[in-house]
Formats: sequence, C-alpha cells, structure tokens
Amino acid sequence: EIGSRIEESVSEYFESINKKDPTNNFRWEYILIDNDKIKNAWCMPGGKIAIYTGMLEITKNDNGLAAVMGHEIAHAVAKHSVERASRSMVINLGTQIADIASGGKISQANRATGGSVGLLTQIGIFNPFNRKQESEADYLGLIFSSLSGFDIRETVKIWERMQKANKGKELAEFMSTHPSSANRIKKINDWTNGI
Repeated sequence: EIGSRIEESVSEYFESINKKDPTNNFRWEYILIDNDKIKNAWCMPGGKIAIYTGMLEITKNDNGLAAVMGHEIAHAVAKHSVERASRSMVINLGTQIADIASGGKISQANRATGGSVGLLTQIGIFNPFNRKQESEADYLGLIFSSLSGFDIRETVKIWERMQKANKGKELAEFMSTHPSSANRIKKINDWTNGI
C-alpha cells in the first residue's frame, strides 16, 4: 500500500513538472526479507525494492516505512544503480589504459602496496559519488513521501534511531558509501525546516 501510494506520487510529480515519468516501464515489486539483524533496505533497477525486517525496528510506523521506501524508490527513479555501474566501468577501463600506457606502473604500485590504488580509488572517487547519490535519494524520497501524504518529519527520527542502533559501529564518513547519520539528520532538518 505504501509503495503504491509513492509510485502514484512519482508519476504525479513528473506530470506536474512536464517531464516524462522515468518509471513508466517499471515493474514495481516490494519484498520483506526475514532477517531481524540487518537494518537496511535496497533497490535494484526497474523498481525492485527490498527491506529487511530489522529495519522495521528503526522505521516504527507507516511514516517511517514510507521515508525508507521513498528513499529506495528515489534510487530507482534516479537510476543510481545504472550510474554506479557506468562509473565503475569507465574508471576500471581508464585505469587499465593508464596502466598499459605507464608500462604496468599502476599494477606494480598496487601489488607493492597491497591494493592501495584500489583503496584510494574507492575512498577518493566511488565513496563520495555514492554519498552524493544517497543524499539525492534522501531529498527525492522526502518529496515523494510528502506528496504521498506521509509525515516526512518522521525521517529525522529514523536517522536518530539508526544512529542510536549503530552507536560505536558507524564507519567514518569518508570510508563509507553513505553519509553519516549525523550528516543526514542535519541535511534533512535543513530541507524540512519550517514544516
């Protein structure tokens, strides 16, 4: 029911800005994965959304669940998984060409340093790009959830609960593909200020 409401709001949103709905050919599907230890959700291309039962402890109610589903639906709408695959292919191809052009210097350096070239690429290119996509999905998710009639003020509460659940286990932001809970709370508060 929540997913269907958000799907409709996505279509209405694109209609209101006179743009083609990128989800017209999606076959939306929502699954709940029975695993209380994992507090996560994810999206695959074409509108396949999965949420672990452990996330229900964080969402607490329909408004919270709508915030998470809105975020994942936003990933599908923005085609983030396709962008990630394309970026990865371009960087890998570019690295291989540079390695050939340098006579294998990149491969030698990578072997000598135990994979530091890959680590630097991850920290310096992939992680910031992924964090940007996560923030974009947070923002679009707020719009889609709000247009669906859900109370988006619950979104900050979700990240406060997530921060508490992950206390002491959250990676430093530069090492993560996701913004920190504290950073998300700040941005969401900025976006929703005055509601």
